[in-house]
Amino acid sequence: MKIFNILGSVAIVAALVTSCAIHDPFADNMEIGQVVPTVSWELSDVAKAGGYVYFKAKYYTSSDHTIDHSEVWGLVTRTTSAAATCRLTKAFSYTKTINSTDTVRTDVKLASYPHSKAEWDGHEYVLVDSFQVSSTLAPVSWVEPETFDEERFEMYYPASFQQEFVDHVVNYLTKDSTYYNDMSSIYINYDFTAEQFEELNAKYGLSMPTETETGNKSKLWFVNPDVVDHYYYITVDENGVKTEHEIATPDQAPAGVNVYEVYQSCAWVYSRYSDDTGGRITSIRKEYMPFWKDLISQIPFKDWIYNTSDKNYSVNFTRNYILYPTFRVFDETGKMGKDTETKQIALN
Repeated sequence: MKIFNILGSVAIVAALVTSCAIHDPFADNMEIGQVVPTVSWELSDVAKAGGYVYFKAKYYTSSDHTIDHSEVWGLVTRTTSAAATCRLTKAFSYTKTINSTDTVRTDVKLASYPHSKAEWDGHEYVLVDSFQVSSTLAPVSWVEPETFDEERFEMYYPASFQQEFVDHVVNYLTKDSTYYNDMSSIYINYDFTAEQFEELNAKYGLSMPTETETGNKSKLWFVNPDVVDHYYYITVDENGVKTEHEIATPDQAPAGVNVYEVYQSCAWVYSRYSDDTGGRITSIRKEYMPFWKDLISQIPFKDWIYNTSDKNYSVNFTRNYILYPTFRVFDETGKMGKDTETKQIALN
């Protein structure tokens, strides 16, 4: 649809009979005010950064005005998506994602064309030409690399991303024993050093084993449900708070309370029968959880996201640019008309 751009304080539609040397779109209908060129154009919605965008523009103005030149202007937006996924755990699943869209280049002139390049087709001027897109607007993709590039990560991701990711994972894994199996797997399979165990033993006054060999660690973290090690019973105070009391034998429990079995396990594990589930439940003892929280907090970010099955790192970064071009036509007085339909070009 052709759009007549008329600026004025009062707009009145009136019939007008006029003569002109060339086709005049105002011959039948005209509004009082300033006349500006009427513009439309066609172009692709996809282009290569560094390449050329070809277009076909059409424009005209009233018979008493002369076209001087035309221009292509463009505004550029950038869409960024940055994500990382935890792969060191099985049951616990977490992906941290950041998405943003912002304007990286305000509307600026990309090209200019003299009116002499346009051809008259009997109804309007037609300009077939092109403009170049900056090569710096090429998309960026960094997805599941086999090698972790710290410098590249810091260039693409916010400075706080790694620490926020690790803090979230550690807090979820250690807030209770929901992810008991993941904690056990991390202890057994991750390459902690003896020095790490020793430092935390000194900090918390514990005597946790300093074993580093995977096979031996799998034997150290154990539960034997076939052997009852001792027992426990539950009391409830006036506020409804439940407390579990561990005892060596059932006869140490107060009269009238239910006594349950506690199964043989390593020192930091609490495995027992529960009426709530009608079976065995296993958790990390609360007094040991600060030790484990400090220990897994020392695991570097890149180790949390390493996919041992696919042998790559679970990062996914993409950056894409979209160009919003406009075609503008200027007459000899400097009045400008432009295409009013929004165009956008995805750059690849």
